[in-house]
Amino acid sequence: MHLYVVLAVLFIVIALIFIFTVIGSYIFLFYCKKTIDEYNVFFHDYNCKTKAVMDKYGDFRISKAYLIVAPIGKWKVFLMNIVTMQNCNHIMDELMHVMLMVEIVMDNNQKKMLLIDKTTYISILTDFQINNSYIIHKIKVKHENTLRSLMNKTCERIGKTRFFNWHIYKNNCQYFIKQLVLMINDKFKYQNLNFRSKKKTKQYCNQLFYNKCAINLYYSVVFIHNFFQRYINNVHQHFVSKFTSMI
Repeated sequence: MHLYVVLAVLFIVIALIFIFTVIGSYIFLFYCKKTIDEYNVFFHDYNCKTKAVMDKYGDFRISKAYLIVAPIGKWKVFLMNIVTMQNCNHIMDELMHVMLMVEIVMDNNQKKMLLIDKTTYISILTDFQINNSYIIHKIKVKHENTLRSLMNKTCERIGKTRFFNWHIYKNNCQYFIKQLVLMINDKFKYQNLNFRSKKKTKQYCNQLFYNKCAINLYYSVVFIHNFFQRYINNVHQHFVSKFTSMI
């Protein structure tokens, strides 16, 4: 019984912290007069989980590469409906999420599939699922790279700010993955993939964030998400990895 009370109190405290954080960040952003064109710089490095993947697999050669095109998740559409205070399903249906899947060859000739994903931060996943709604396009590997050289060369070319951070239309998943593909095959054709240009994506953003309230709420949600990833989730991953290595 006491455990349920403690959990209930903990839930209420977390909910109140979240609500006050949203309100506080919203008020702050209101006075900052931010627009949808502005850039949020929050990350300057990989998170702990991605660093661990780079340490383990970064020096192995990429033998195959695949462009993965996925629909926008339903929970993201739901969240966007709340943030923009309108039904934006018809706009979200026009957009897509893009990822890069690579096969690496290890020293013992075993092969490993990795998924490179860019949301508001970079993820390199070793455990992932490809479902029936995803479309897979094979990329012919023309330029030899290891996982580390692929990421490092791309970071050097576009700069650390763009590489590690995200913007809804200036530097989203499509822009990021295109830069990686360029290092693998600079002749890869995108004609049949229906990628949206920055200009077209900005038009969608203007439709979604049509007033100051929606823009501030959007930045508040992004700030809280980034704060959680950098200062809570990342720290948790760091301590877990340290504890695991000590066992």
